[in-house]
Amino acid sequence: MIRLVSMALQAAMTVQSPPLSSTTARSTPPSTPSATGTTAAPVTAEEKTIVVVAKRLQDTGRALAACIARQCPPKEEIDASLAHAENQFLAGDYQAAQATLWKARGRNMRYREELPVDVADLLRAGGRVAAANGLADVSRITAIDSLDALKSGLPATDYRIFSQRLAVGDSFFQNGRIIAARDIYNKVAAQAHDAGQPRMEGYALFRLAGLMTAAATVNSSYRNSAHEALRRIDQTTAPELAPFREAAQQLRCRLAGKARDEDRLACARALNGGKASRAELIYAPSIDLQGRPDVKATTSNVVNQGDQKPQWADIAFWVAPDGSVRGIDTVRTSPNARGDWLIKVVDALGRRVYRSLDMPPGNPGLRRIERYSLVYNVAPIKNTRVRGRSLTPHLEILDLTVEPTQS
Repeated sequence: MIRLVSMALQAAMTVQSPPLSSTTARSTPPSTPSATGTTAAPVTAEEKTIVVVAKRLQDTGRALAACIARQCPPKEEIDASLAHAENQFLAGDYQAAQATLWKARGRNMRYREELPVDVADLLRAGGRVAAANGLADVSRITAIDSLDALKSGLPATDYRIFSQRLAVGDSFFQNGRIIAARDIYNKVAAQAHDAGQPRMEGYALFRLAGLMTAAATVNSSYRNSAHEALRRIDQTTAPELAPFREAAQQLRCRLAGKARDEDRLACARALNGGKASRAELIYAPSIDLQGRPDVKATTSNVVNQGDQKPQWADIAFWVAPDGSVRGIDTVRTSPNARGDWLIKVVDALGRRVYRSLDMPPGNPGLRRIERYSLVYNVAPIKNTRVRGRSLTPHLEILDLTVEPTQS
């Protein structure tokens, strides 16, 4: 599946920040992790060879142009557009990727009733790239457009409609609109329950609990709502919801006076029972970008110092059989990457905890790779009609890992 359109539920402790986008991927080839763990110093793309199992950027560009020239079927053209935009994104040209997807949207929106899933995938990818370009409002609106595309050609109880409606809730969460996100999650939970889809109900209930727990950590008036959201998960009985009941225990670590990362880590480790065949994140420390020396305090809404182009880095690491993270390696960075944000990211990665892996002795674990983008959102400058870049950055994170079942 195209990386920009695949989705995955983030683990319990990642909901401290806005939900993370994730993708499938072709990553760097595996290597044995070091015993000590981390490598913080970034390197440029020219300094390290990366093997990517994909078509070259020029090839996907030519394939898309040829497809358009011969008026290929819309499904084929959407796939070609996604493949090329994906390559542009991985190459770090976020604006070109957005342009490719925006043009494809213009050519293919009229097929949303005939190809609801394909058009929705195209729109969803466009929204994710827009977010990486700092266009938060565009990303949120595009998530709604993707939902409308699915609704135009699928039954109302199709799980893909429920899933995309959750993504709309996530977009409101990312923009700080807690009540709107809460209402969407509640709606999906009720609709999925009535439709007999317990796993979709679980996703909705867990997102709601994560939202309220995150809100409660900064505003104590949300604590009762957070506890109530967790009780709703506890009161479920369907076997399909067992993973969500277990994950809810991780959120309780944050509500039970576990404000410090060290306390949350100890709580998460105490709840780390059983073993997994895949990487299941159970604890991720916060990444404090506000402590960066190059981020200046300001009382205005926005100023013009924020970067127009995102800084980004691809970071590879191993999840060891005991659930620790080792062998962190910054394999590629954008030419404009600077400051200490990468050091903070690498430090946080090194303190993650995953569920222990069900692997034979001597196995190095699972190789992962993630794209981190430091983004300054577009926003209006205070007391003007001019739009600039916010001085306050945030991270957009995409999982670029090739899962074993993928080709």
